[in-house]
Amino acid sequence: MIVNGVTDAKTEMMDCQPEINTQRHVYQVDTLSANNNVPAAADRRPVIKKPPKKKWKCTDYVRKTIPSIDWLFLNYRWSQDFAEDTMAGIAVAVLNIPQGMAYSILGNVEPTVGLYMAVFPVLVYSLLGTSRHISLGVLSVLCLMTGKVVTTYATEGAEDDPTLGGYTAIQVATAVTLVAGLVQLLMYVFRLGLLCTVLSETLVSGFTASVAVIVFTSQLKELLGVDVARRHGMMQVPNTFFDFFDRFHTINWATTTVSVITVTILLVYSKYLKERINSRLCMPLPIELIITVFATALFQVTTIAQDYNMVQMGEIKSGLPAFEVPPIKLLSAVFVDACVIALVAYSITMSLALLVAEKLKYPLDTNQELLAQGLGNVVGSFFSCLPSGASPSRSASQQSVGGKTQMASIVSAAIIVVVLLWIGVVFEPLPRCVLSSIIVVALKGLLMQVLNFPEIWRKSKTDGTVWMVTYVTVIMLDIDSGLLIGVVVSLLIVFIKGVLNEVHVLGRLPDTDLYVRLDLYAVAVEIPDVKIVRYAGSLNVINRYMFKKKLIEVTRDYDDGASATTLTVTVIDGKNPTGGRCPARCLVLDMAALQYADAAGVKMFSESIESLVSDGYEVYLAAVPDSSLEYIRCNNDVKSVRFFPTVHDAVVYHQCSSKKNQDSTYDTQPSKTPIGL
Repeated sequence: MIVNGVTDAKTEMMDCQPEINTQRHVYQVDTLSANNNVPAAADRRPVIKKPPKKKWKCTDYVRKTIPSIDWLFLNYRWSQDFAEDTMAGIAVAVLNIPQGMAYSILGNVEPTVGLYMAVFPVLVYSLLGTSRHISLGVLSVLCLMTGKVVTTYATEGAEDDPTLGGYTAIQVATAVTLVAGLVQLLMYVFRLGLLCTVLSETLVSGFTASVAVIVFTSQLKELLGVDVARRHGMMQVPNTFFDFFDRFHTINWATTTVSVITVTILLVYSKYLKERINSRLCMPLPIELIITVFATALFQVTTIAQDYNMVQMGEIKSGLPAFEVPPIKLLSAVFVDACVIALVAYSITMSLALLVAEKLKYPLDTNQELLAQGLGNVVGSFFSCLPSGASPSRSASQQSVGGKTQMASIVSAAIIVVVLLWIGVVFEPLPRCVLSSIIVVALKGLLMQVLNFPEIWRKSKTDGTVWMVTYVTVIMLDIDSGLLIGVVVSLLIVFIKGVLNEVHVLGRLPDTDLYVRLDLYAVAVEIPDVKIVRYAGSLNVINRYMFKKKLIEVTRDYDDGASATTLTVTVIDGKNPTGGRCPARCLVLDMAALQYADAAGVKMFSESIESLVSDGYEVYLAAVPDSSLEYIRCNNDVKSVRFFPTVHDAVVYHQCSSKKNQDSTYDTQPSKTPIGL
């Protein structure tokens, strides 16, 4: 092969195109294999030999199961990384305080539960996880989903009066956490780390955007002080808005004013001041914590909340939670909901972990992540925790401040322990509307994802369909039902696209050996007396009749215009090109895009080819993938079919054969005829 290209750097700047000039023989697949000593299928050996298996020792398994042995106890760089990890831990802790108390409201449990979640699951993950930067703890989606289960199974007033029987809110929540953790551990045992791929990025985007709408709707009561009952189940968003407008006359204007002021401050800071201020500081300014502390102090020294009947946080327990096993009898009742929560928690956490790991170029173990998150939830269930997940805001803060390892999470957990022991009770006078305002502003990015839908639809109609179906069904029906429908639609689209096939007629770009779709390239022309068809897709029991139908349509169109065909030989053989009428017909099937073929598909393929041959066609198969070539040849009873490595080989072979039949003086072997481009 002779390649004339421009290699000089200055010449590459010039307005010229490199050229490729090739001169070789026309090959059939068998000739190509014979000339290059390709062994028979039975004699082939793998190109790359597998390295001998390493004999694992017990210590190897322990170090793989507990990654912190390497990065924390053996290789941690205390002089270089500890200072940055400490700053990152402080930054995460100051975010955890307002977010933990705020998101606990979504789970229908006490505010301190969110702070517990910043300790126990975090410590377990920091020892067992493989991501260096994600921050586990409260996550709005998981808290909301758990809150729905709590409302369903908890007995109202059971916390204050044990004689009522039933289950308290925290008992239901910890039962969900325990089952979710056990499900994740079971997934780890069966190596199902890749199961998170069931939830595609598009589906997760539509799901989180819709859940943000539900969270926003659920906070209207706290934001405006309207006296309405919290809705759950089917049609909760429409019903909540109906109740809101029906009871709008009960609005608390003092609560509304505080909410508007809080939301305004947070939005103005985020839009105009955040980048300027944080660029001058060593760590992000904890605006949420500052507002929480200021509001707590304001309502501690004044009687505004009492005078205007504003709902406050109330009693906050100090100290760490006691060890308590969740009710075993409740596990079967919450099993289905907990399974969904476990899958959503793992998918969202892994999506964030993979994003950060790809950005910072370090590996992740998807199955090890299941162990870390599952065991973290199991341990957390014994200490009054809800199911945990990675928070985008806290993870971004941990990474942007300069955190290097999960030592940052350990530092953050230590700070939260101090808050729980001595500082938590300080926040009792805080109005709940302040925390609801923090939640709503934190959801701004998720709520605005709906504006990305036109771009998603423009790029891919199928992705747009999955996004919108998930978004609408979650809002109009329920979280679980909407997610299930979204997953089913996503898998159904994947299945349909897997069985669909495409058949396109190809033409040749002038003066090249490139064959492209005629409907896309206006300059491409069909080769006289040759019909070139590209098949893309699988060839299986489901789409075999679809393949036959499309092939019949293509050949029928060809038959309609075949009578007036004039053959022009483009092979350069030292003589002038000749032309003339030729009654022969040729069909070249470009099979380069064949993905998979099964027995039923190959049988129909053979029958279709046999029918074409009996109708007088010469059928050539070009560029059949190696994975399907032997299978098709072994199951193809049509012996007259020829196989070629490229479409151009098949076209030139046919032209040479046709010219030989017309010109008795043409005595050169077709497979030895050089071609010129």
